[in-house]
Amino acid sequence: MHFLLHFLFPPSPHSETTSPTPPIPAPSPQTPPTPVTDSSSSSSAALSPGVSSAPRDLKVLRVSSRFVSVSWSAPLRPNGALHTYGVFYSQDGTNRERSVNVSEPESLELTVSNLKPEENYSFRIIAYNENGPGESSEVLRVNTKPDLEVPSRVRSLSALALSPTAVLVSWEPPLHPNGPLSGFRLHWTEASTGNEQTLDVSATSWKVDGLRKFSQYSVRVQALNRFGPGTSSDPVSVTTFSDVPSAAPLNVTLEVVLSRVSNPLRTHLRTHLRTHLRTHLREGESRGEGPVGGE
Repeated sequence: MHFLLHFLFPPSPHSETTSPTPPIPAPSPQTPPTPVTDSSSSSSAALSPGVSSAPRDLKVLRVSSRFVSVSWSAPLRPNGALHTYGVFYSQDGTNRERSVNVSEPESLELTVSNLKPEENYSFRIIAYNENGPGESSEVLRVNTKPDLEVPSRVRSLSALALSPTAVLVSWEPPLHPNGPLSGFRLHWTEASTGNEQTLDVSATSWKVDGLRKFSQYSVRVQALNRFGPGTSSDPVSVTTFSDVPSAAPLNVTLEVVLSRVSNPLRTHLRTHLRTHLRTHLREGESRGEGPVGGE
């Protein structure tokens, strides 16, 4: 009967056929995305075991318009030998953090250069051992100084010995004073000892007194404005004179050659010259300059 019905009424070509729906696989657990953080977000939970504790006592040593020098103390728990320290710094208002490593693991200070004037920076330190980076120090905030417009070099520096104890130093003002000049800073250094002395002056020449006899000195000059001393000049060298003679000359003789002068005039000139020389030498003896020699 079923066969007869199928033969009399075949299926229409436009009717849908239902096929078994393949099973939908169960959703696999998704891998959580890796958080995107800058290098400043350091948490102790993400640290590897056996890393160093945080460096301590982070502080500023020097600040200028373009660099900052910082120092710190070693961590209390280094957990082994430390390989290096990393100094991390960033400028306020930016998401970028830079880092510089010290060249020696024993070094506990570093100067960070190429900064911008009058900007706020944040600094922190991390110690590294064989297990990787350790805990971060506390953040230190530093404000760089304004960019200083100091004078350029003075020009035409010269030094001239005047006596065994004095030198005259002269120069010309700088081409770029960057504002009104407040004076000049004069430096002179004795070559044999390396001792340097400094004097602020207002003129473009100065007599330096109280130097050692027959000694070599190095002299340099800086121009000054409201921002401070400018670039130093190249040094020049000068040597003071040796001392004056300690006594009058001995055994002085006089020979007058007047071949073409008559005998009376020759005798008069010889007598006059001898008298003048004798008087000069006796004046020297009276001043304590030594005995007077013969004629």
